[in-house]
Formats: sequence, C-alpha cells, structure tokens
Amino acid sequence: MEYGTKKIPAKGRTYGFFDLTVTWFGSGVNTGSWFFGGMAAAIGMGFVMRYSLIYLPLLMIPWAMVGWIAWRHGASTVTSTIPALGVKGARLAEIGEFFGMIGWPSINTFIAAISLTYVFGQMFGWPTYGQEGALWPLMLGILITAVTQGVIVVIGHHAIKYLEWIAVVLLIILGIWETVVVLQHWDIREIMSVEMPAAQHSTAFYFDLAFGFCWGWAMIGDFGRFARRPGGATVGSWLGVNLGQGWFMLVGAVGVIGVVLDTGIYDPNASDPSSIIASLGLGTVAFLVVFFATVSTNVTVLYGAGMGLIGAARPTSPRRMLLFIAILQLIMCFIPLAFEQFVSYFQFFLGIIGGIFLPMWTLVVLDYFVVRKRRVSDDDLYAEENPDGTTRSRLGDWNLAGWISAVIGLGTFYTLNYGLTDIAATTTAAFPAIAITAVSYLFLTLVAGLGRETRLSAA
Repeated sequence: MEYGTKKIPAKGRTYGFFDLTVTWFGSGVNTGSWFFGGMAAAIGMGFVMRYSLIYLPLLMIPWAMVGWIAWRHGASTVTSTIPALGVKGARLAEIGEFFGMIGWPSINTFIAAISLTYVFGQMFGWPTYGQEGALWPLMLGILITAVTQGVIVVIGHHAIKYLEWIAVVLLIILGIWETVVVLQHWDIREIMSVEMPAAQHSTAFYFDLAFGFCWGWAMIGDFGRFARRPGGATVGSWLGVNLGQGWFMLVGAVGVIGVVLDTGIYDPNASDPSSIIASLGLGTVAFLVVFFATVSTNVTVLYGAGMGLIGAARPTSPRRMLLFIAILQLIMCFIPLAFEQFVSYFQFFLGIIGGIFLPMWTLVVLDYFVVRKRRVSDDDLYAEENPDGTTRSRLGDWNLAGWISAVIGLGTFYTLNYGLTDIAATTTAAFPAIAITAVSYLFLTLVAGLGRETRLSAA
C-alpha cells in the first residue's frame, strides 16, 4: 500500500507531529537551500533575512494546505489533485510531479559530489572541484551519492524517517559550526552592512526562483497521508520546512558574505556548501556531513517522484517502479555536467518546475477549499473504472476548467519568465501567474458554470 495510490487507513498512519517536522526540517536543510541563500546574498543579507523570516513562511501556507487534504483522505499528492483536474487529468499532473521531483537530486547530488572531491583530495591527493583534472573525481562522487540514495528510496518511507532523524542531528551541528566560524572571523554588523558587488538580477527574479524552490516540494501529500493527526500534516510539515530551509539559506548567505569580506570576490558558482567549507577550512568531517545531508534530502524527493510515476502508470508492481526511479536518477545526476556553469543549470531547473507547480497548487487549494468547500468524498477519490475505461467517480475523467486555467497560468509564467523578462523583473512571473490562474478558474466554475453538474453530484 505504501508504494501505490490507495488510501492509507488509520492503522497505517505512522508519522507523528515531530516525525513530520523532522522529515521536512531534514528536507529543508539541504545543499540547495544553502546554495540558494548564497545566490540571494548578491542583493544583500537584509533580503535573505526577510525572506527566511517573513516571505518563506507565507509562501508555504498554501503548500501546507495540500498536506491537510492528504491527511483527511489518506491521499497521495497525485490523488489530491483529482478534484481540480479530474481522474484521468490528474494522471498528467502526476507526470508533472515525476519530472519535477526526479530533477531535484541532480542538483543536490552535484553539490554533494563537490564535497566528495575534497574528501578524495585529502585521502588520495586527487584534484578537487575547480582544479584541472577534477572531472573524474567529481563523476565518482556523483556515482557514489546516486547509488546510495537509490538503494534507500527502494527500501521505503520507514527507512527515510529514521534517516531524517540521524541527518538532522548532524546538520544542526554543521550549521552551528559554520556559523560560529564565520562570526569568529567577522562581526555580525559587518556582515549585515557589507556592500556586495552590483547584483545581476532583481529581487523579483529571486522571488520567481523561490516559488520553484518552495512549491517544488510536491511530495507534501505523499508524507502527509501518513500523519496520525492534521496538525502533523500541516503545522508540523510547515514548521519543519521553514525552520530547515530558512536557516540554511541564512547559513549559506553568511558563509558567502564571509568569503566576500575575506577575498573581496563574490562568485555565485562558489556558493555551494563545499566551496564555502573549503574557504573556511572546516575539514573532512564537514564535507562528509554535506554528503549525508544530500542523501537524506534526495530520498524524500525521489520517493515523491516514484509516487508521481506510480500514480500515472498504475503498474502491477509499484516497488519495481521505485527501482526504475533509482536507476533513472542515477543517469540524470550527470546532467549538470552538460552546462558550462552549475548556477545556470540551477536557475534553469527552478524556472521549469516553477511553471509546473504554481498553477497546480493554486488550483488544488482553490478548488478544494473555495469552490467545493471541502465537499469531496473518499469514494470519488478512489473510485475504480468502468469496463469502457471511464471512471466511476462523480468527479469525472477531466475537469476542463482546471486544465484550461492550468495552461493559461503556465503560459503566463513562462511568457514572463523567459520572454517578457523586463516586466518580470518588476512584477515577478509568479504572482501574475497565480492571479491569472485563480481568476480564470473562478470565472469558469462559478460564473460560466463549467463542470457545475459534476460538482453538485459529487457534493
């Protein structure tokens, strides 16, 4: 049952409040959060602090509401999208979750591999990241990380839960250690007031990346469905991801600014934890913690990718599908090597998944809490098919209003993000996409009446 999309019954709910807090804290304190904080430091420490303490908690409220839907119905993320997109329509969304989730490990694994090049350098004298001849040590690091996380994700959510508990302890130690080292060298007032070189991007640009980074945690339902109580699926998940991601963004920014104070040079490509650790001289143990942190994050992401693909394909052996995921991510983890600069791949990836999940979560939350007013039954979510392949669910095979609005929202985001970049630099691409998706769906459902009979019969 763990590997499929069937309802998780009460006796199968094994996650308490702190289990989910720790799981999402462990996911938030990932190398990508550190790297994102180092990038955002380009526009000053003040923005990073406001983002971590104010903007991020607000951004994650709709995300946590999806966790509540998953808890109420024992539903995976992909099952939670059925009311907004239809039974068959949700399968396309499941493919979106799969592609979004399968890409994250390629980012985190590359950063972990950088750490391993420093470990190899200290153990065997091999060239480290950035030095001539470091490609093969980097590729070996990618291979080791990808194989380790692939094995763990096939084992399942029980192994993931215990791994997160261990990882959190080590990550707290590393985060405190790095912060203390920086503050021993530079005064906090100096860090807050440092003048960074002229930023290449606007504040709106980093907000757009942030939506891809934050709302890209599509496996919220895949873990929320295991919650014993609603507080764990919502508040516990929200608290964990905010504490973890917000803190590690601050850690990444502080480390980068510390290096700027020491060298006078800001390089976004050197914002990864390994480069900062090397600059601060923290040693081999710190590099190994970065590796472990990456694995702990990637297994939750890969589990979400597996749930997305299982929901779309409905295989007879879901566990074999997770094995396929483990092999596929091994191949994809080498994709960043095709880009001239890692930061270019990072920005490209966040832009792609931002366009996917911005309209998706907008529709799921708006449909469930505003349009349907929580009147959704388990019988409709888990209904089987008729002999002709149509669904028995009163929610219908397709919710045209949802899909029309999703396409409009996605088109708005990509047009602004990749075409009308001057406008997006002021308005962001994310907020217009959210607003247009919401207005479109409300008009099509409440004014034009599209899908009204389906909603009434389901109610």
